[in-house]
Amino acid sequence: MGGRRAVPAAGKFAAMIEIAALEAEGFVVLPGLLSDAQLAAAVRHADSLLHGVDWSDNDFDGRRTRRVYSLLSRAGAFEPLLTHPEVHRLVAARLGEAYQFGMLFLSAVDPGQGAQSPHFDAGVYPLPRDVEAETNVIWALDDFTVDNGATLIAPGSHRWPPGRHPQPDELVPAVMPAGSALVYSGRLWHAAGHNRAGTTRRALIGEHVLPWLRPADNHILATGPDGLRSLTPELRRLAGVAPAGEYLGFVGGQDPEQWLLSH
Repeated sequence: MGGRRAVPAAGKFAAMIEIAALEAEGFVVLPGLLSDAQLAAAVRHADSLLHGVDWSDNDFDGRRTRRVYSLLSRAGAFEPLLTHPEVHRLVAARLGEAYQFGMLFLSAVDPGQGAQSPHFDAGVYPLPRDVEAETNVIWALDDFTVDNGATLIAPGSHRWPPGRHPQPDELVPAVMPAGSALVYSGRLWHAAGHNRAGTTRRALIGEHVLPWLRPADNHILATGPDGLRSLTPELRRLAGVAPAGEYLGFVGGQDPEQWLLSH
């Protein structure tokens, strides 16, 4: 993920603790990753994208929840979140250095939205439960509280056998201040909570999946060649413009990055 910076010993120890927590519990909260300026810019960008967007038309996505997809062509102030080195350090620890975006969307859970049905994101793939195919992140653009429907998680559920579902008392709210990130396994059972507050809870959700899987969002078509060329090399790689391995992902026998920039 670009150049590497030297990490002090204390920072390396903290990183080891975070990786261990992610492996053992299936999630870790990274508080206060964004500066005040970064958070304010991300919130302004979120509000501009959400303007005029209707509520979702189904129970799972939320009938009082607004969602915005196809974000890469208009990443704007979200780019520092989408490429944050602390998040991607944890993702790489679980998936390896080569991975891509899965589903990527902005969510606004409005007052009165009920709790979502529990699920695990990697359930879209017909893979064994013990395969870590996804490691994902929820960025809190507002404070996540019990009242406004903070994401409910079942700690340790990424290790559960197939067929086991969480009971209500096994789900706990991931309370965190705005500007924080919840990094979690794609096998972790979770759900958006019930927003009983009088304010909207906004979040940016980014899935990261193994490079040989088909992502939930087709970022290549959604962004288009011209849009992809306008992205940074890091975002292009995360969009899927990179070989997934030897003889996997070429375009006309060429590295897709080279092909894209030469056409």
